[in-house]
Amino acid sequence: MAGIGFELRRILQRKSYLAMAEAYGYAGLVSSGPWLLSIFGILLLGFLAVGAPPAHGPIIQFQVSVTYLISVSLIFTGPLQLLFTRYIADMLFARQKRSVVTILLTMVVVATLPGALFAVAVLFFFFGGTPTLYQILMGVAFVELCGVWVLTIMGTSLKDYKALVIGYLVAYTLVVGLGLPLGRQYGLDGYLLAFTIGQLVLLLGLGILVMRQFPGFLQWPERQANRLFWSLSLVGAAFNLAVWVDKFWFWFYPSTSAAVIGPLRASPIYDVPIFLSYLLIVPGLAVFLFRLETDFVEAYDAYNRAIVEGGTYGELRSAKLGMILATRAGLWDIAKTQGITVLLAFAFTKPLLALLGYSESYARIFQFDVIGVSLQLLLMSLLNVYFYLDLRGRSVLLAMIFLLGNFFFTWVTLLLGPFFYGLGFLGALFVADVLGLYLLARDLRRIDYLTFVRVR
Repeated sequence: MAGIGFELRRILQRKSYLAMAEAYGYAGLVSSGPWLLSIFGILLLGFLAVGAPPAHGPIIQFQVSVTYLISVSLIFTGPLQLLFTRYIADMLFARQKRSVVTILLTMVVVATLPGALFAVAVLFFFFGGTPTLYQILMGVAFVELCGVWVLTIMGTSLKDYKALVIGYLVAYTLVVGLGLPLGRQYGLDGYLLAFTIGQLVLLLGLGILVMRQFPGFLQWPERQANRLFWSLSLVGAAFNLAVWVDKFWFWFYPSTSAAVIGPLRASPIYDVPIFLSYLLIVPGLAVFLFRLETDFVEAYDAYNRAIVEGGTYGELRSAKLGMILATRAGLWDIAKTQGITVLLAFAFTKPLLALLGYSESYARIFQFDVIGVSLQLLLMSLLNVYFYLDLRGRSVLLAMIFLLGNFFFTWVTLLLGPFFYGLGFLGALFVADVLGLYLLARDLRRIDYLTFVRVR
């Protein structure tokens, strides 16, 4: 996302509050991506449609179905996302821009064809008692989402941020705009059809934008020496599974869940707080885009230039200090932004829940989850720095700690009872973040050794 961050920074050169609001608004929308916009879209559609009592059952089934589509498609494509992102970055560094489209199409095929087979198998074996049209729409939407996650990787590197934001907004406006009339007439199938149409528009739009940015013939990279770093697949798989493992615990733990449609279950006591809390990391994501995806990248590039161009020891130390300061400033700004967001969420928890029509019984879990998703953003920031530093072992370690911690701590909180719900997610991220901050501080101090001496 550094490329789009540099483009957005030009807006700030106008030096006005309006320019600042515009830049951070675009940054929030771009960095949120289809994942958070999907959550916002299905919540908004549910809020608008639930006024009609006959729509209550279908809209709940729709929201749960889309939640599973998002979670499973993210986990399914997780091993591919970071793996191919690094490969494409190596191609661009090697000045093989014309090979990007070939690699990207390969990514889409690798994601969607196995995704289609996976969807057919799951629907055949586990959804036998559901309507045929529902199964077809679920399968199509799953394949579309697999393609969307892959294209989103390149979408966030585009310079045409306005077209990207318009694409997101058009797609989810279609989901909501078509969902209301289709849902009233056809129920669950109507809502799913609207979602499927919206994802198709987004998939095609992202594809067009990427091909405009990286035009060229379909050709394989000239140099085959560029490696695939399979440890990044492990990071992607572990992190995406870790994000959802607490939700799966609550969905399938008997005392916290209920059957919704087919094999799909939901946890009313947990789903509402956690998904509302995810919408509150948008301000932090905007700061993340500007500080760690832009300021840190500049400092990191300056450090690399000092090495490649044979800079003096003093120049190298100065560049190293700049990179350390950029990292500290970026993490601190993200912490301040999310800290203010958390305080506001705590102060207005009850009015917010009342406005959205939810019970006050969600308040404590919502507050735990707001802290948890803020800590998740911090972990994403730490991983991002480690990706640039190419310390893949550290990334694997932190992702696995998040995964194992969330699995174990959430299980413990389920045994302890409702007062502790949400603390498992929070606790796992707290442990991963504390360890990550300690390791990153030490690694940045030793960056010269890690750069020149470490055997990769």
